[in-house]
Amino acid sequence: MKINVISFVAAVSAVFQFNIATAEQAVSQVGHITGFETGWSQNTMSVFLDVPMVNPTNPSCQTTTGGYALDPNDPGVKVHEAAIMGAYFAGKKVYIRTLGCVFTKPKVIAVGVLD
Repeated sequence: MKINVISFVAAVSAVFQFNIATAEQAVSQVGHITGFETGWSQNTMSVFLDVPMVNPTNPSCQTTTGGYALDPNDPGVKVHEAAIMGAYFAGKKVYIRTLGCVFTKPKVIAVGVLD
């Protein structure tokens, strides 16, 4: 019986933690990349779509120019940059998944490229 209670508590805790993590994420609508800009003094990039920008619910980024930014310290930054540039030059549709803020913009944590 103790094992079942412990398993139940562990499962509920995992679901609760997953819901907290996903609650802070935001996903853009599917659209085309209208442009991107590289960072001035860091290995970073901002990307702009032709659909309304979404902001993570917590915290709310204080962007005035719209768009999304890549964090140069994220381990996936090079892959995100490649996906953004490839989609832009190929005219593919994308969606952006964000979590938190960087450089006052929603921070990109994933890029989905669609046909």
